[in-house]
Amino acid sequence: MPKVITGLFNTRREAEMTVEHLVQDHGLDRNRVQAMAEGEENSSGSVVSGADAADAAEGEQPDGARHGRIMVRAEVDDDLLEAAMASFRECNVTELRTEQN
Repeated sequence: MPKVITGLFNTRREAEMTVEHLVQDHGLDRNRVQAMAEGEENSSGSVVSGADAADAAEGEQPDGARHGRIMVRAEVDDDLLEAAMASFRECNVTELRTEQN
């Protein structure tokens, strides 16, 4: 029976890398993976990274809301569960849980 893995990430890049690993490395159908802001507000993550980092280092406030983390949810079959969870961990997931679908 499929399980749903939910992970929270501090940066959009970490969340996107997780999705990429799940789809490209493990062959998970992209329709079974969702990436979104943790809460109701739009978010690019809670940590400055990537292109934002230079502006933030100079004291400028880069565009993009950083009010929350990025959530990735993936519906995976039992035979892929451990490999999928390892992908979440490799991409610096801050919270990870599984539940029956």
